[in-house]
Amino acid sequence: MDDDIRELIKAPPAYLFGWPVPLIDEIGNLSRAAYDGQIDLDEWRRRDRDLRSSMPPLASPGMVTAMHRRVTEAWREARRGSSDTADAETLLTMMGRLRYLTETAPTDAELFHELAGLTRQLREFSPHDNLNRSLGRRAELIRGWLTASPEYDLVSGLEWSVVGRHRWVSTSLGAVPTYVDEARRLALTDPANAEKVAASAAIRGHDGVAPEIAAAEIRQVMLYSSFAVLLEETWRREGYEDLGDGLAELWNRPATRRLLMTVTADGWPRGLATYDPGLPSIATSPTGRTVRAPSATPIFHATESDFSASPGTS
Repeated sequence: MDDDIRELIKAPPAYLFGWPVPLIDEIGNLSRAAYDGQIDLDEWRRRDRDLRSSMPPLASPGMVTAMHRRVTEAWREARRGSSDTADAETLLTMMGRLRYLTETAPTDAELFHELAGLTRQLREFSPHDNLNRSLGRRAELIRGWLTASPEYDLVSGLEWSVVGRHRWVSTSLGAVPTYVDEARRLALTDPANAEKVAASAAIRGHDGVAPEIAAAEIRQVMLYSSFAVLLEETWRREGYEDLGDGLAELWNRPATRRLLMTVTADGWPRGLATYDPGLPSIATSPTGRTVRAPSATPIFHATESDFSASPGTS
C-alpha cells in the first residue's frame, strides 16, 4: 500500500479535492436511499443536483478517478489479508466517497446501460444465487424508474428513437400510422438494428421477437386492409364509381388521418403519439386516379430532423 494511501487511512481528511466530506457522504446517502426504494428517481436527481450546485466544479476529475483506482487496488490488497480488516472498511468508505465526487445521479442512458448488464448476468447464472436475488431486486427497481422514460422502450429493449422510425409505414393507401407493437416488430426485425437487438435481448427477455409482438403485424394490416380491398374492387368492377369516389374522399379526409393517429396512439410517448410526417394520403377513386398505387411499398422511415421538429417525447 502506498504511503499517501496509508495516510488516508490513519487520518481521513475533512475535505476531498476541495469538497467537504460530510457533503460527499450526504450525496452517497441519497444514492443508497434511492436504491433501497426510500426515495424516487426524480427526488434523487433533484436533491443530488442541489447538493452539488453549492460546490465549485472539480478542478481535475481525472485525478479523482486515478485516486479511486489506487484506493481500489489498496482495498483489494487489504481483502487478501495483507492489512487489517479495519483498513479494508476504511478504504471501502474512501472508494465510495471518491466515486460520489464524480458520479451524479444517473441519466436514463446510464440506467439503461446498468439494466442491460444486470439482466445479462441474471440470465447467465442461477436465480437462486443470493447475489442474483439482490441484483434481481436492483434490476426491477431500475425497470420501474425507466418505465416512463422518453428515451428507452423496455418492451423492445431499444431506444424510442429507433422504434419511432416506424411510427408510420407506407401502404397502398399512402402513409399509415402504426400501433406501437407493430413498430417494435419492424424495429426488431430491421437488419440495421441487429447489433442493438442482440445486445438488448436480456432486457427484452427474448432473443428474438416475442410472440405478442410478432402478432402485431396482423392487427396493423387490419387497420387499413378492408378499406383498401373495397377501394380496389371499385376499380375493378363497373357501376361502383360513386362508391369508390366516396371511399377515397373519406380516406383522404384530415379527420380520418387524425382518427388513425388516435387509434394507434396507445403505448407511444406523447411526442411520437402525435408525430405526423406530413406525407399525403393517396387513396384514389375509380374516376379520379391516373396511376394506380402499388400494393406494397418500402417502410417509411422518419429522419432525425423529423423527430427534432416534433413535440417532446415525455
